[in-house]
Amino acid sequence: MDAIILVGGQGTRLRPLTDTRPKPMVDLVDRPFVEHQVDRLRDAGISRIVFSCGYRPDAIEEHFADGSTRGLEIRYVVDPEPLGTGGAIGNAESELAGERVVVLNGDILTDLDLGEMERAHVSAGGLASIALTPIEDPSAFGLVRLREDRSVEEFVEKPAADELRPGEPFLINAGTYIFERQALAMIPAGRKVSVERETFPAIAETRRLFGHPDNCYWRDIGTPASYLQASMDVLAGAVRSDSPRPGPYLAAGVAVDPGATVGSGSSLAADCTIADGASVTDSVVGRGTTIGAGARLEGAIVGADVVVGENAVIGPDVVVGDGATVGADAVVRATTVETGGTVVPGWKPA
Repeated sequence: MDAIILVGGQGTRLRPLTDTRPKPMVDLVDRPFVEHQVDRLRDAGISRIVFSCGYRPDAIEEHFADGSTRGLEIRYVVDPEPLGTGGAIGNAESELAGERVVVLNGDILTDLDLGEMERAHVSAGGLASIALTPIEDPSAFGLVRLREDRSVEEFVEKPAADELRPGEPFLINAGTYIFERQALAMIPAGRKVSVERETFPAIAETRRLFGHPDNCYWRDIGTPASYLQASMDVLAGAVRSDSPRPGPYLAAGVAVDPGATVGSGSSLAADCTIADGASVTDSVVGRGTTIGAGARLEGAIVGADVVVGENAVIGPDVVVGDGATVGADAVVRATTVETGGTVVPGWKPA
């Protein structure tokens, strides 16, 4: 198989981290998030990858280049305008070499066995297959209902209680797909296309769209809370990953004073400084950030080149953008500090 990674979104739910980088390039422990996906593809024996890009594509290309240093062949296409998931897949087709392709949504962390999914897809004779993950309550999602042979019977968007069948599994789209080239030909060219609402229902009518349920680790990292949990999960070994574990993770050049503490659920990027008496608990700290003496980070996400003053308290549920300053003794909870912003003692969110 070849692979397409969909990385075109602007990542607005992860602002202000995505003010200065595309969401796939936000660090997850020791590497950009999307590198975890590239690792999965490489481990599955896939060597040709196409990034379908939109927002800030240069950052991705600068990091991966042509892939040769990783033993990969990496190519890039940039959507001229937002084309939706289906349009982005169709726009990347010209860069594919094989007759089968796996497609990854660029904001999903999972350790799904891609080889097992491909074997099931081939055995079923599918035109396309969708990885599915079980959940307890499908009411906020799109339920995917399967027949006994695992072909897709129907999609039920945000089902009400009276639409559910007693005892049925609640399966939702997990953001990993396999397509035969014949199925890609069903995506209309030259316009925005939703693969979920247009392409998949059309293939389902042929009875050659199959679901692949799996209980593997799965998380959409698109929100700050979910991103932070994903970081802690990687450090705890809850998801199979090439990243170091168990935590905490301290990158090269991190200086932690002997009187400071860094908890096991925390990840510190290169060249951070943690001063005497400071504590970092279940938090992510970006490159070059300074945490002052006695300051506390508690379930916070702090960007790069941030200065946190002495005895400041940040978190929980706080995201601090790159280059911001949090003054001494400030208390910041459940809010966002914009890129380059300043917080002074007594500051409260608008």
